[in-house]
Amino acid sequence: MKVFRGKIWTALGSLMDHAGAAASTKASTAAAPDRALLADIEAAIARCTDGGGGSGSGSDDRHVHEILFLVSNAPGAITFLSRRITARLEAARTPATALRSLLLVHRLLRAGDRYFEQDFRGLWASRDLRVDVPRCGCSCSPLAASGAGVNYVTASVAAVTGACSFLHGYTAYLEERMQWVINQSGNLEPTPPPPPQDPNDGKPHPHPHPHSSYAAAAAEALLFKLAMCQRLLDVAVQLLPDNNTSASAAARSAFGIVLRESFKVYDAFKEGLDVMLRSRSVGRSKSLRVSAHEVLRKACAQTPELKDFYHKCKKSNVGKIMEYPVVRIITPAIELVPPISCEEELGAGEVAQESEGEAPFESKLETTISAVWVEFDDEDQKAGRETTGDDHGSLQAQQPS
Repeated sequence: MKVFRGKIWTALGSLMDHAGAAASTKASTAAAPDRALLADIEAAIARCTDGGGGSGSGSDDRHVHEILFLVSNAPGAITFLSRRITARLEAARTPATALRSLLLVHRLLRAGDRYFEQDFRGLWASRDLRVDVPRCGCSCSPLAASGAGVNYVTASVAAVTGACSFLHGYTAYLEERMQWVINQSGNLEPTPPPPPQDPNDGKPHPHPHPHSSYAAAAAEALLFKLAMCQRLLDVAVQLLPDNNTSASAAARSAFGIVLRESFKVYDAFKEGLDVMLRSRSVGRSKSLRVSAHEVLRKACAQTPELKDFYHKCKKSNVGKIMEYPVVRIITPAIELVPPISCEEELGAGEVAQESEGEAPFESKLETTISAVWVEFDDEDQKAGRETTGDDHGSLQAQQPS
């Protein structure tokens, strides 16, 4: 019996060893695709950021969608993607290399679904994805070229200066663009600011303005959106490429995206400005009124600059866009709708009661008597007989003497 039990335990031990070996084999085969997936993502990043192909072409679109497909198959792959792009930016030695990496960030932000966009922006907020690092890429100097002529050096300096300037402007634009999302209608809208925190417990209030009305909260959200539109348009206007920068395919592609996005942002600003000018809720609050006047003051300086910017883009055919928005020039003569407070409404009522002799309406009332006979029921006839005298008297009173 002891020998038989020993054989059983030996058999069970061998089965457990075999099961453990099988489990380890399955784990290793399951881990292998993950490593292969990350390698595929890194290879796709390299294809999008190297100088082999022209940025903005159909092949680049294919590589971008390839990255999105690979990331969608692994939940944690987006973190790896963000860190690899950041590493490429930090390792960039030329403005062109850094610009292609930034362009990849911009295109992923536009091509991904809202879940990818939310995670991508979250990694930017946590600094796993950084778009403010390519300034080191402008340290290259063409003066190091041996035997170069004066004209060649001058042209190279101009090209590098223009590329660095565009790179810095594009970096600033992406920093602002990360604070925007694409809504369900395909338009850009800024993300709302986080609610203020209580200094005592540090927890955000679910209702930042518990005593404010819905109209005041909507007006505050509108003013925030207008201010964000002006900030994004400010950095977009600074991105007009010169002749040296426009020779780069990556710069042309990046600027074309910025230009198209600025159209949508300006349309949103123009519609929001019309709503603000008609809103009485803005005028009833001092803080909202100050913010609204700040938007108007900035618009007076920004709209002529934006119109000139679009004119130069259209004249140089940058981005090959034919339909440009019509910019409305804001002048200091535009004012907000005057607020109506409770005191003003009460005062207007008192004035109306004191001036009973004056007509309270701008136009005279007219009475029209119809000659068409209408058949009434018995109850209607009875009610009509009871009120005939009063109605007749009132009609006579309204007739001119």
